[in-house]
Parts: sequence; structure tokens; C-alpha cells
Amino acid sequence: MPESPETTPGLLTRSQSELRWVGYQPWLKSIGYALRPRFQPDWEPSWLTSGIPSVWSEDRVPMHIRGHVMDATRIEDGCRVMLKLLPTDSDELPVWQYLSFPALQADPRNHCVPLLAAHPLPDTDETVLAVMPLLIYYDEIPFETLGEMVQCIHTLIEGLAFLHEHNIAHLDICTANTMMEPGALFPKGFHPCDPGRYTSPANPLKLLSAAPYSSRTIVPVQYYLIDFGESQRYSSYITRGYVRGAVGHSLNVPEFQSNRPYDPFPLDVRALGDMLQANLYNEYYDLDVLLPLITAMREDKPTKRPTAEEALRMLHSIILELESKHLAAYLQHKNQLYAYVSYQDYRRHSVQAKLLGRPPIYPKIPGIVQEPPKPMSYFLRLYYRIQLWWL
Repeated sequence: MPESPETTPGLLTRSQSELRWVGYQPWLKSIGYALRPRFQPDWEPSWLTSGIPSVWSEDRVPMHIRGHVMDATRIEDGCRVMLKLLPTDSDELPVWQYLSFPALQADPRNHCVPLLAAHPLPDTDETVLAVMPLLIYYDEIPFETLGEMVQCIHTLIEGLAFLHEHNIAHLDICTANTMMEPGALFPKGFHPCDPGRYTSPANPLKLLSAAPYSSRTIVPVQYYLIDFGESQRYSSYITRGYVRGAVGHSLNVPEFQSNRPYDPFPLDVRALGDMLQANLYNEYYDLDVLLPLITAMREDKPTKRPTAEEALRMLHSIILELESKHLAAYLQHKNQLYAYVSYQDYRRHSVQAKLLGRPPIYPKIPGIVQEPPKPMSYFLRLYYRIQLWWL
């Protein structure tokens, strides 16, 4: 008799990386963190008895592709967090702890993910457990307007400038290390390892699709730079030095084409420029206004690139030249299917934004004065509410 697809060995077993976290589960619970059902020691696949196909079963979703990262729930308040295993022989934890000092966390220009806690592991002193907020990729949902996109770009460049001001070169700026904390962006929540789906409190065993989301204009998000495993921290500006060798994800840069030492700070600017070109400029129409900035950040000669602070000023100048109607207009994705879905969302969200009185860049960027929305009459507000009902 052929084996049922629901009982194939690959579905009923967990990987070695997953089993490591299963082994930690009792200890994690003792220090206040709960893992999903799949990572309980006595786990049995729910789809064998629930009647829900495995493809729609929450506990079929494996751990994050990075085996050293795991989602969890903080038991004391129900807050969802991410757990990360860090090697103790690297500078990642000291750099992260420095950036998480209260004085630095209080600086609104600090867009490095905060370190919530660090715990020594019970079975080794070669690795430590770090706790941070639950994050998803910064471009997990499409940008709907130019205002949303420039607000994101401003945050990322400002965060890089903050790192450089504190004499820290990140050395691994890339999509995988650029995240957002979505807050209430997903009104029904999202699965931490599959944000396009979610579970209902009425039936937490079943995955639902697709997870509905709002827009960044209506629900502001926080963007973060993460992963300081390659970072170099210097005690002062005058002690900054050159480094040698290829590091990080962005390997197609001029500095890596020879074995000569290079300045790590312009490398960060180039890596961020490469990411903005690949993920944003190449993916959306009508972004030529951003091309001078991206081109400057991607100069092959490191000394010709702007510093992060200069790039931030360039972005300010670009934004000041843009009219509110341009910033609030629909930003079309080049993927036609993606674009169609996004436009339907945009129509609904733009009406909601008008009713809320949102400016086209929200949250506002310090130093950028936007024309405030005009007061709305009772009849115009009623018209928009009726329109929203139909969308």
C-alpha cells in the first residue's frame, strides 16, 4: 500500500538544527520564553489527528532558514521575540550591547535593532543567547507610495550615519540584514516564519492565507539594521583603520577585486546603494528622482562616494523638491501581478489615509516641512467613508 503524503518520513521528523532548539525548550521555558508546538519535546504532528492537511498546519512550518535564529514568545507579557545564538569569540555581542546602551537607544537616529536580553547557554560557553524584537524583511509587503519609500530610505541612511558617527562600520549591509518591526501593519497577525500567512485564535492549529495588511502610511513601522557579526568598532575617529578581504553578502564591489586594504566606511555606503538599486529602483517604476543619490552611493571609487551623512543631506534635498501629490501617488511595481494587487490595496489605503489626515511622509522626517492636509468638510468625509465601504 503506498505511503500517505501526510505520513512521509520527511514530514514527521525535525532537522538537526530544530532538534537543538527542542533540547533547549525546557531551559528556555525556565527563563521565560515559550517555543511553538513544533519545538516541544513531546511534539506529534497535528495533521495526523486534526483533519487539517499538513500544508495548512501551523506546526509543519519549520524554523527560520538561519538555524541559529528562532522565534519565541516572552511568557511574562506574550510579546513575540526572536532568539539568536551568537559565538562568544566574535565582537558581535559587545558591539550590539554598546548600541543598546540606554543613552544610544534614546537617540532617534539609532536604527540598530535593540538587544532586549542576553543569556549564557546551559551547555556551552562558546555561544550565548541574544533576544531581540520579532522582525520581518523590510520589503516584505510592497511600498505603495514614494512617500513610504523615501521614509524608509531616510531611516536606513540615517541609521548608517549614526553607526559611522560612533565609529562602527557594519560591513554586511544587505537585504537579509535590513528588517522592519511591523507593529500593527498586519491587523490579524502573521506567522513569524511565513509572514504571508497567519493563524486565528479560534483555531491556532490552522494556517490561513493571505495575511491581510495595512499600509505604512496608516500604520508606521520601524526599520532596523541587524547582524553585527562582521562589524568593526573603533575607539575614535583617529583610530579608524583599513581592513582587508571580502566580507558580508555584497561581494560584487570594487574593494574586493584586489587584496589591497580598504576603508570599511565607504564600503557600507556602496553596499547600501547596491541594495537600494536592486530592491527598490529596479523593482518599481518612476524612481528616476532617486537615481542621482543611488548612483553617487555606488561610485566605483570609494573616495568619490558621499559619506552616509552626505548621502542623508542629498536625500533631504531630493525630498524638498517633491510635491505632496507626487509623494502620495501610487508607486507601481514592475511585477504586473504584484502591481495589480498592490493598486487595489493602495486605493483603499489612500482613502483611509485621507480620513486620518495623514501627510504623504509618515512618520514625518525631521527637517522636512510638509504641507498639512486641508481640513475636510463633513460631506467630503462622508463621501470618503462611503467610498471606503465600496472598496
